[in-house]
Amino acid sequence: MKSHYPTYCAGAAPGLVHKLGGLPWGLPIAHWPVCKECGRAMSFLAQVPGQSADDNAPELPIPAGEVLFAFKCEWDSICSFWESDGGANAVFSLPRTALGDGPTAPPEHAEDGFPELIPELGVAHWRTDDDGAPAELEADFYDYGRHDDLPDEIAHPHDWATEWRTKFGGVPYWTANGAQGVPPGRLLLQIDNCVPMQEGGYSEVANFCSDGTAYIFIDNAQTPPGYSMLINR
Repeated sequence: MKSHYPTYCAGAAPGLVHKLGGLPWGLPIAHWPVCKECGRAMSFLAQVPGQSADDNAPELPIPAGEVLFAFKCEWDSICSFWESDGGANAVFSLPRTALGDGPTAPPEHAEDGFPELIPELGVAHWRTDDDGAPAELEADFYDYGRHDDLPDEIAHPHDWATEWRTKFGGVPYWTANGAQGVPPGRLLLQIDNCVPMQEGGYSEVANFCSDGTAYIFIDNAQTPPGYSMLINR
């Protein structure tokens, strides 16, 4: 199935661009999520516009007038940020008309200060490629037993190579633990703990349980669509 693979660079252009880390653009401070486990502000992880000025950016099933924001708890308390329903991560979209025109600084915790700032990485270029999954087997990638029964050349066609593990669209490229605890919906994007950089090498993104991958799903059975994130390793 067709997937879109980004290569990153340090820093990102201002505005509603595809990026990881840094500060979200125009997010109303009232929408900055707080971890339900520790009560402190989460760290900003990703910004995904439903419609981008970049002609090479992939078309995603996010409403054209909205922007998706993803957050996770990065505090040393080690809240359960890997769970899709534990309240220690958050994914949501907002209409562009509700957004401001500048970066939003995080709220400060009265005792512990500001949350960890994840290094800002912008997309340098996109590569569109086949992820190795036949379209007729798409449903198998969302079921633990059926995915486990797939031949390795289909379940893990690239032998977990890092340059294939951060992508938009297609089916989940699962870690060695497979399709465990999959929330409703279909894959929107996944972010490996290390992403490929334009100048060569890789850059670590955030705490994804050391060597994990974050999977963001969209559930179009809901109106409006629902979003969730699972971190697997």
